[in-house]
Amino acid sequence: MGLIDPLLEKISSLLAEEYGKLTYLQSGITSLRCELRSIKAALEDLSHLEESSSLVKEWKGQLQELSHDIEDCIDDFVQRLGQDDVHDGLIGKITGWLKTMRLYHDTAGQIAKLKEHAVEVNDRRKRLKLDITPSCSSTVAIDPRLSALFEEADRLEGTKGPKDELVKLLTEGVDSLKQRRVISIVGFGGLGKTTLANLVYKNIKSKFHCTAFVSVSRNPDINKILKDILLGVLETSNPTSDDQRKYVEKVDEWPLETDRLIHMIKEYLKIRRYFVVIDDIWCRTAWDTIQRALPLNDSASQILTTTRINDVAIYSCLPQKDYVYSIKPLSSHDSRILFFKRIFCLEKECSKELIEIADEILKKCDGLPLAIINIASLLATKAATRQEWKTVLDSIGCAIDKYHELELIKRVLLVSYRDLPHHLKICLLYLSVFPEDHTIYRDQLIWRWIAEGFIVGRPGQNLEEVGESYFNELANRNMIQLVVMGYGGGPVKCRVHDIILDLLISLSTEENFVTILNGEKYISSSNRIRRLSLQGNCEDHNEWLSRREYSHVRSLNVFGDCKNQPLFRGLKFLRVLDINDFSQKGDNVQLTEVIGSLRFLRYLRFTKVPREIGNLKLLRTLDLSSSDVEELPATIVQLHQLVRLFLPPNVKFPNGISNLTSLQELGCFSCLGNSVGIVLELGNLIKLEKLHIFWDDDGTNGCLEQYKEALVSSLRKLGNQNIQSLEIWGPEACNVDFSIDSWFPPPRHLQNFESNVYLCFHKIPRRISSFSALICLRINVQHVEQDDLQPLKDLPVLECLELRRRRSNQELESLTISGGGFRCLKTFRFSFLLFDEKTGGPCILFEEGAMPKLQQLEIDLPAIAPDIGIRHLTFLKHLQIHINCWAASACEVEATEATMRSVATGQSQSQIPHT
Repeated sequence: MGLIDPLLEKISSLLAEEYGKLTYLQSGITSLRCELRSIKAALEDLSHLEESSSLVKEWKGQLQELSHDIEDCIDDFVQRLGQDDVHDGLIGKITGWLKTMRLYHDTAGQIAKLKEHAVEVNDRRKRLKLDITPSCSSTVAIDPRLSALFEEADRLEGTKGPKDELVKLLTEGVDSLKQRRVISIVGFGGLGKTTLANLVYKNIKSKFHCTAFVSVSRNPDINKILKDILLGVLETSNPTSDDQRKYVEKVDEWPLETDRLIHMIKEYLKIRRYFVVIDDIWCRTAWDTIQRALPLNDSASQILTTTRINDVAIYSCLPQKDYVYSIKPLSSHDSRILFFKRIFCLEKECSKELIEIADEILKKCDGLPLAIINIASLLATKAATRQEWKTVLDSIGCAIDKYHELELIKRVLLVSYRDLPHHLKICLLYLSVFPEDHTIYRDQLIWRWIAEGFIVGRPGQNLEEVGESYFNELANRNMIQLVVMGYGGGPVKCRVHDIILDLLISLSTEENFVTILNGEKYISSSNRIRRLSLQGNCEDHNEWLSRREYSHVRSLNVFGDCKNQPLFRGLKFLRVLDINDFSQKGDNVQLTEVIGSLRFLRYLRFTKVPREIGNLKLLRTLDLSSSDVEELPATIVQLHQLVRLFLPPNVKFPNGISNLTSLQELGCFSCLGNSVGIVLELGNLIKLEKLHIFWDDDGTNGCLEQYKEALVSSLRKLGNQNIQSLEIWGPEACNVDFSIDSWFPPPRHLQNFESNVYLCFHKIPRRISSFSALICLRINVQHVEQDDLQPLKDLPVLECLELRRRRSNQELESLTISGGGFRCLKTFRFSFLLFDEKTGGPCILFEEGAMPKLQQLEIDLPAIAPDIGIRHLTFLKHLQIHINCWAASACEVEATEATMRSVATGQSQSQIPHT
């Protein structure tokens, strides 16, 4: 599916090259392209099937393997063609020509065999009369959300708080604000959106003239939905007249067009106060049509929607984005109560031998009500023995459809998976290579997608930008969970819910997408390995691994300590190698030598660097940050396609790093660990966008000023090019004023500047005011005076500011943030690396109009602090205050804490720890 588009692009490129003009190659390659297009169309049809027979699944697997074989053939041809492209002397040239002709002949033979195999696969479908068109079965499956509408409130846990919040949103201020209001509940499948919406509906429907509760689903019948709304509001009208009752009886029989239904609903509701719940919306177009029937009257009418997709939730609430309610998983406490109530009524009735297994089951469910309820319901039908419960626990991970209750969970989650376009399905399936509870860096995931060939370029966007859009869409659909956000509000890390991961593993295994080995399980559906994920100690599988053939492996991933692993031979087409967690870094000598011959490698994360690293001409990402590498081999400068290079501190570079012409991200570059000449070369990396510098001024033999001049020279060059992020870290306290004071002209595109806790500026640099593109600034300063804030106030796009202040002899009582500046700031952190023992440091005072868009505030305050003006921060959502208790009485601390809490109540989520 998603792999075929890049392959078609590759074949088209081949035909455009010189060797595409050779008749015996051109016809075969053209034929392969036609076959691939047919395979793509067939796989797209297959992806729409809700259910398919074993024969269809088998045929689908053959199509996928055929597409992989075609790609192997093309890759092998291109790689071998480029190996010996320079030949000296007449004999050398003749030898080279003969080798090339032999390669053309061999490749033509392989293409002929692949074409023959493609014809066989296609004939097999015709011979077996396989039907791959989506069926229109008359058998309708029971909607898994139906039970939520009839669930008793006293059987549910963790719903009271969310229900009360939504009721408050729907009813608060209705006397003064009469406009129609739309609230949307959003979250991934199984979190209980329908259940929560139904509880709210039952709680407040009596407050309205008429109500309706309708479900939309992924393939909505708009006419039926509109008719259900009309019937709902007619039947719930109070009082209901005889004419209305007759009207209701006839509506269901009338063949009404969409526009007619919209008009009828709108006319009926235009003077009535209504409450309508629209459950399970999947797209904007469905909402656009439905909401046309719901008038914008001034009767304080309310609409409550539910959806799995963030964009749909925001769109339905426009222009009030604050009315989007993100439903959260159940807490650990509520999960336990819900689980044990379904089986024993009370947890104390569960035997001690089952508690341990129950804890593992609840960890797997991770607060997902759908999973907790169905697994508990299943256990309630089993004998309360350790063996029975362990069997169910094991079934969650390896055979999710073994029991009806687990099949129900799978059906709910599959709806979201099947709604994905083809390219997102393949990217989501790739997440099955990661272990359970693994935190995944967004950028590393995108780089892997690119290395695997899942990303196809778009006009005006590079591969990374397209990959980011893929990631954002998966997050928007709540298929992945964002766990860490960076500056500018962008995601940094994500994870996959354990139950969703089990589904992905099941699908990946079925399609032979990933082979997974961990300490307990071996998960694979084929002897031909495409992607291998080793998780934990895999010594028990070493015999199996040693017998495998790895020539088709595209990705090899090791998580945890895989001791005594066999040497992987024949990794001919490997693109991704991630072995980052060895406990014994010195044991990788043989594998390090193998890596130097992996000419298709595009992503390498490892603990050693091979001497022959220059052979990896296609390498885009090299991550040695967890290694013990001290010096890079000279051949690294031959990696002209390298985009990202990550290193531990104090690594020495060879001369010629300016040859890394594609490099966009470099960290960590040790300035004083290299020669002044290499620091100067740094400025020639004109594509560099992100730079992480390690600055250690110890042991420079009196050359510190030369290094400073060299670094500033390079920064000036990079500032005129593409540099967007600069981080400067160091192990010892030292001053880095020079890094900004001498940076002129200012950088045109720099968005992020950060120093760690050891490196310090004397004051906030005045020149920073000219860094007009700056979005995030995190620095340490020795002194902060009132006027020092002025350079920062007028930065036009500054969103995140973190000032870490060191203690000084001259203390300031307060810093005042006045109105008229920091127009875009959303996050402000002001802290003290060392508190003053007498005063506790200055207070931050916010005047009216200060930081008008601030949402997150984290500050340090002395124990005796005045009203700091929190009430003036009208958009504040998160407040965290650290109180310095040094030399203060308990009463003074408590009084300050009480004051802060009182002004923060109702304005933000607050935390006020003592320091």
